[in-house]
Formats: sequence, structure tokens, C-alpha cells
Amino acid sequence: MNNCLNWIRSLRGCWLLVAAGILAALGQTCRGADVAILGDETWDEFAPQGKEVDCIYGDFVLRNDQIVAVIAQPLTTRNANMTVRNVGGAIIDLTKRNAQNDQLSAYYPGASKYALHGPQRVIVRVDNREQNLRGLKSASGQRLTWECAAERVPGKPEFTVRYTLADGLPYVVVETIYANTGDKELTEELTDAIRADRTFTFGSDDGLGLFWADDEWFRQAYGIQVEGYTIKGSGQRNSVLSIAKEGNGTVPLAPGQNVTIARKIFPGDSLLEVRGIAAKLSGIEAAPLKFTVKDPAGPVANAKITVTQGEMVLGSGRTADDGTLVCNLTFGEHVVKIEALGRPMVALNVKRAADATDNEVEVHLPACGYIVGSVTDGDGKPIPCKVALYSKDKQLAADPDFGPDSAAGSVKNLIYTASGTFRQEIAPGTYEAIVSYGPEYDIAVAEITVEAGKETPLAAKLIRSVDTSGWVSSDFHSHSSPSGDNTSSQLGRVLNLLAEHIEFGPCTEHNRIDTYVPHLKALKAAHLMATCTGMELTGGPLPVNHQNAFPLAHKPRTQDGGAPVTDDNPVVQVERLALWDNSSEKLVQMNHPNLPQILGDKDLDGKPDEGFEKMFGFVDAIEVHPPQLIFGPPGKQADGKLERNPAFHWMQLINLGYRHTGVINTDAHYNFHGSGGYRNYIKSSSDDPAKIDTLEMVHSSQHGHLVMTTGPFLDVKLRPAPADSERAFAIPGDGVVARGRRCTLSIRVQCPNWFDINRVQVFLSGRPAKALNFSRRENGELFKSGVVKFDQTMPLALESDTHVIVAAIGEGLTLGRVMGPQWGSQPPCAVANPIFVDVDGDGFQPNGDQLDLPLVLPPKPATTPR
Repeated sequence: MNNCLNWIRSLRGCWLLVAAGILAALGQTCRGADVAILGDETWDEFAPQGKEVDCIYGDFVLRNDQIVAVIAQPLTTRNANMTVRNVGGAIIDLTKRNAQNDQLSAYYPGASKYALHGPQRVIVRVDNREQNLRGLKSASGQRLTWECAAERVPGKPEFTVRYTLADGLPYVVVETIYANTGDKELTEELTDAIRADRTFTFGSDDGLGLFWADDEWFRQAYGIQVEGYTIKGSGQRNSVLSIAKEGNGTVPLAPGQNVTIARKIFPGDSLLEVRGIAAKLSGIEAAPLKFTVKDPAGPVANAKITVTQGEMVLGSGRTADDGTLVCNLTFGEHVVKIEALGRPMVALNVKRAADATDNEVEVHLPACGYIVGSVTDGDGKPIPCKVALYSKDKQLAADPDFGPDSAAGSVKNLIYTASGTFRQEIAPGTYEAIVSYGPEYDIAVAEITVEAGKETPLAAKLIRSVDTSGWVSSDFHSHSSPSGDNTSSQLGRVLNLLAEHIEFGPCTEHNRIDTYVPHLKALKAAHLMATCTGMELTGGPLPVNHQNAFPLAHKPRTQDGGAPVTDDNPVVQVERLALWDNSSEKLVQMNHPNLPQILGDKDLDGKPDEGFEKMFGFVDAIEVHPPQLIFGPPGKQADGKLERNPAFHWMQLINLGYRHTGVINTDAHYNFHGSGGYRNYIKSSSDDPAKIDTLEMVHSSQHGHLVMTTGPFLDVKLRPAPADSERAFAIPGDGVVARGRRCTLSIRVQCPNWFDINRVQVFLSGRPAKALNFSRRENGELFKSGVVKFDQTMPLALESDTHVIVAAIGEGLTLGRVMGPQWGSQPPCAVANPIFVDVDGDGFQPNGDQLDLPLVLPPKPATTPR
């Protein structure tokens, strides 16, 4: 029943008279099902909530008191995100109304074999009355239908999709109608498709005629039943669902015949709830049951309840914040297993029968332990941080696991906090805690013992030991669920960036302009990280045709946030991106490129062609990670071709006259140590993230005022002989004149207390200078053991125009457990962008040196070197 009627029926006595008067006044406006077209006036009321919501203006919402479904407007351009494409006429969001939590990427009736394109083909009916869609905002009734006819395909049936939602029902009916209007018999294969990623599992239940998709961690499941047919899927994220009757997955259509296939699709908080709905719809007897899980401290949220009947695992679900989970269980004996973080598992037997009067089960678990964190900086002020917890107790089988890598806040064995405070449930035992806040801060390490039912304090003071005055840290390239190729919480991405002390973090989702601002505001952390809207424009071929840009104008609630579209020609694509927003100022970055291919070997056959060389004319920065590869030329693969070495190839390009800033970025997709492993230090007029100016970040990066690092802070200054220069010194990215061909080079490297460097190398026009190679083993007197690892000023005599690059590394060393298994295996390494030294005052002239490994050059470069 609709909300109005439920409210009325809950009243008693004299209130019934009042309610009746209200109902009479409302007349026909109080109905049980709504249809709306999303726009400015309807968004706040009708747009659903959830991590995977992809609706925009123009999409259709069908809802009743039970569920909310979004049907994507049938446009050729309608994509939910980068990888969930061509969704016109598909269900792209589906969730319960009273606990909105969409996790569905898309449900495609007919498996996208027919193109549901053309808004003019849409018919919406409310209680069998067709609606005029021109100007329609919303309408209400007891029964809604939305249907759209597909584009005609020669030799195929006519195809129509119809969605029906009725008041009070927990499902939407999805019908596909196949009509043979020709004069020859046709045969149609019956398939649908579902897209539900990463943390979803899939399965079928022949007894219920049910196909299900279940995201147990994020508390959302979906069920599909097809009346008179079986439905099964492959269990992959792009699962094609086969619909069959008596094993036959095709249907013959005689001339003039039409066939309608009807499914019921429904969401639930758990697979258990979905099974219960399916049982009821199948006429199988079941009884409702409410689990309430408690421990001595009160309700237990997120407890996992698994129900088994005989040899069959019926499914699992997670309790809500109030410790409850509600489902219907079929009659018979069940074994119920209850698991909750930090507590021993409890099992019990539950019997459901027609005469059951007790519909509630209360489960009492033993107490867990708690870690209560309070982390501050050297002045005692709270700061964001990352806490990694490792088991040191033989009784604990493994390190704690707080949640999947796509979660927010508590991820695997990590805790991210924007405020330095947290309270984390955990199993009693002894742990090593590593508390960090990026590579400018010393870490704190503590051993703590947690007892059941008690709070164990974890107080840490993180000292900022590395002085980066005048420079701010940034990651130009990271992703979360709106990108479409991952399911990570975007809030979790922001927490990850904050906890790693990224001070400037543009939002760069795939093929969508988006923003981190709502998350920063929700975390009360807008003053801790500057951000701006941007994107990664991701096309093919890989890996050439990926480019980032920021800032870009954001148009919320529109297709791709107002972003440009991809193109199969990388030159066309990057030009489109560079000129977007009326050629506005922006940084354009070439992502993880194959530089030799782009320069002059488009088809990678080793023979010169035009490549995609024109791309360089629209690009400011090039990703050159991993930075440690700069210390050696590329090796050869088994096929004789050179391995990719972007840092080495970047130096070759500089020698050929291409002046693009080198950058490194994490390209993080998941939240378990995702951000922080690579970063760029950018010259800034303010060290306060709240005062960082986005266009200053753009300009500094374009000018090469940038140092790439996995952790060490590298400060490089070059001073020409005083009489030969107007400036006191140059920093990375600068060009200077040194007519006397004499300079001094100052190099300073700082590290916190958790990693070290042992080598500093100067590259002159891309070649490592033997006399300017310093190692702790050979030149121990030049290296130190404190925060400042290396601080030397040395003379530099140059014979010709030279670009000077300085790199530092901890050879044979790693970043270790602070940075997790992926980044932790990387060596500490920093590379400064080149300083360009002109020795004769006629402008810097590149020397053309290809560093003994000639590139395949285009016949005639189109890009004017900058």
C-alpha cells in the first residue's frame, strides 16, 4: 500500500475521522505508484541513492512504496558510465524505497540485441491512461507502465520492452514482446543480461525458478523470475542470462505471431530476503523471521547471518545498524550461523512452520574488543591518518579484515580517518599498529593488546619531519566507482587521498566529469585537500588513447557530467579534450603512454610512420612511471622488442625537442593502499591546501615546476655563474642562461623515519654522468642518517646546451609495509623535471641524442617542439 494509506490505517479512534477528512481533501493526489522524468524539479524527490546510482536528467523513475527503479532514457548516447554502455531502455538503478542502496550497474532485457533508441517511441501509462510526455514531471496511480519499441532489424522480430509497476508490490514486471510481422517464420534466442560487479556473486535456484545476484558486503541483492521459464547465468559481471522452457532457449515465431516473456525483478537487503520474496511469488510456504544480533554493548551492525537448509546454503545477509535482518524462510529445519567482526561465531537451529508464532530470533554474541584512536600532529592537533594493523597473536589466524578493497573507512587491515579519531571493532589479541600520514611525516609504531569488552586506546603523535615548504603533493590520476571499471566507494577514495596527505587531488573519473567536494564537505575536510573537477578521457587503442585533463566545467546530472566523448583516433580525441570548454586553461596529461608508438610507429611494426605524433601538440604532461626505470635503458623482451621504459623514452623525447613535464600518478582504482604510492610535488605559492589555486597548479605543472616521487622529497636548484644570469637560481622546469658554461648544482634529499635513499644520480641530456653519481657505499661521507639524507652543492661545467635531471633512489630498499603489498615493494625514488641550461644565450637547443637506442621517428614531425 502507498505511504498515505499506510499512515491512515495506522490511526485509531477519533484520529480516523481526521484522517478521513485529510484523504477527502487530497482526493486523487495520494496514490501508490509514481512515475517521474528526472529534472531540476523532480530530482530531489525521485532520484534514488546508492554507491552505483547512475541516473541523470531525462531518465524515468518508477516507484511505489516498496521499490524504486530507474529506466534510462532511450538515446543512442546514453551510457551509465565508461563500461556500462548503451543502456537506453535498461534498468540502471534498482533499490528498496525505505532503505535506498542501489548497487546494480544495469539490467538489459533482451541482452542489448535490439536498440531501444528514440524517445518518441516511449509510451507511459498511468492506470491505463497514456501520458503526454511533453512537459511531464511526475504522475501517480495504482499501476504504471513504461514501454519502448526498438529500432527495426531486417530479418528479426519487432521488439518491445514494457515495464510495469503496481502499488504495494516488491517487484517490477519486465516484459519483452517479440512480434513477427513478416511472411516467414523466425526463431528468437531468449536472453537477458545483467551487469553487477566485483563484490557480487551469482547463482540459480531451480526450485524457485530464480536467478540471483548478491552483494553481501554492500547489503544489496537482486532476484529475477521468469514465469513459465528457467533463467540461468554465467556468474560473471557481464552475465548473459539464458531463458529456456523445458531446456529450449529459443522460441519459434510464425508469421503474424507474437510472444511475450515476462519477468519479475526485485531488490532485497540480502540474498535471504530475495529468496523469501521468490518463495512467496512461487507459492511456496514461508514464514517471516526477524534476526536481532546483540552483544553486551548493544546491537551488532554488519553481522553476517548465513542460513543452511539440509545441504543447501540458502544465502547470507548483513545486519543493519540496529542489529536486525528480516527475511522469509521456507518451512523446515535451518541451521543459522552468525559471524561478526571480532567475535566468535555462533550457530543455532531454527525451525519454521505454518503454526509458528515466534517470528523473532535474538542472538547474543560474546563481546569484541575495541581500538579507540586519537592521532595528532606535533602540535597536538588532529590530522588525517592511515592505521595498518598486523596480528602478533598466535591465536589469531590472520591479520584483521575489516572489509573489501572497495569499501570506505575500514578496508582490509587498514583504518582511514579524516579526523585522526576512530573506534574500531576488532578481535581480542595483540597487534602491531603502524600509523602514517604520507612521506612528510614520521610513522608511529605501537604494540597494543585488545581485551574483549574493553576499549584499548591508540594514541599517536605524528611528527612532520620533512620540510616541503613551497611545494604541495598531488596525485593527478585516480578512480572510483563512477568510472565504471571498478566498484570502489568514492568516499573511500577521498579518505585514502586524505590519509596519504595528498594536498591537491583532482577528481579524474573515466569518461565522466565529477567532483570530490560533497565528500570533503561531509568529512569536514575541505580545508585539508584542494580539488577540482576533471576527468580521464579513455578511448582506444590501449594504452595510447587515455588522457587526463583538469579543471573542466562540471554539468551535474547530465550525461558524463558534460564531458567530451572518445574517438578512435587518439589525435582527434586529445585535441577535443584540449579545446574543450572553449579552449579553457587546463592541464592535459598523456596517461601511461607507449611513447615510441606515439612518436612514429603507430602499428608497432618497427617501420617509420606518422605514429600519433600530433598528440604531443595538445599535451602538457606525460606519465613516466615507474620512476626507478630512469636509472637504466630498456631491456629486450623475448620477441626482441624493447621493454616499455617511459622514463627513458621521455628523456629521448626531450633530446629531440619535445618539452613535456614528466609526472607519475597512482591510477588508483581500489582503496586498499590505492592512493599515495606515487605523487608529484608541485611548486606553490601557498602550503595551505585551503589556499591552493587550481590554475597555479596547472601553470606550475605546465612549466615543469614538479618533482616526481614514491616518497623522498628532492630539492634541486641550479645557479649559473652570477655574472651570466639574471636569476639567483633555477628549479626544475626552468630555463637559464649560463654563458660562462659554469653552474653550481644543489641537491637536497629528505626522508622520514620509515625509508631511506642510498644513491643520487645526475643526468646530463639524458645520460648518467659518471662523475655525478653518488652512492652511500662509494661516497658514504656525503650521505647522512637523519631526515636530510643528502645535501650537497657541486660545480657543473657544461660544453653545450644541456638539460639537467636529478634522481635519487634507495637501491635494494623498499617502502615496506607502510605502503602495503603493491606500493610497498617499490624502492624509494624521486626524479626532478629537467632544468634547461643555455650556454650561449641563443635559446636552448636540444642535441638530438637518442641515447644509443634510436627511436622510430616519424617522416616529418608535425608537432613544433616547445
